[in-house]
Amino acid sequence: MKSIRLEPLPTAQFSTLMPWLPDRQQCQQWGGPHFRFPFNRASFLEDCHWPELPSYVFQDSGGELLAFGQFYQHLGRCHLARLIVSPNHRGAGLGSALVTQLAQIGIRALQVTECSLFVLRTNLTARRLYEKLGFVETAYPEQCEWLRLCDFMVAPAEGFSENK
Repeated sequence: MKSIRLEPLPTAQFSTLMPWLPDRQQCQQWGGPHFRFPFNRASFLEDCHWPELPSYVFQDSGGELLAFGQFYQHLGRCHLARLIVSPNHRGAGLGSALVTQLAQIGIRALQVTECSLFVLRTNLTARRLYEKLGFVETAYPEQCEWLRLCDFMVAPAEGFSENK
């Protein structure tokens, strides 16, 4: 594989990301229950909260977009959101690298001691990845209708230490 780097997402790259979500199920698995589908460029950018949320991508040395993720502060943690690996590159370890490197950037930027994320209960592949990276299911402090579909997971920041 060519060398890859995690870097901020330029707006122009959103058009590459959009086809990775070809149906309502995959779109809502990725973007949550309020992400509109079908989407157009404007609604996609709005529902991604562009440019308010830090958005990062893995690109290889040839400029191909390989993975995407965002983070923001939520409940005093670095909350990871909208994590996705290109359909053509799944199973190559990019998900683990994406979560780890995005967590490192977010923890440093937000100066927090934990990371969190939501995962759909039916997304067993993602859940296994998150558990392998140290995330554990934790009770969410608020009541939300959509929580019946997903779990809240938390991991300590030291699990993402660059010196590990």
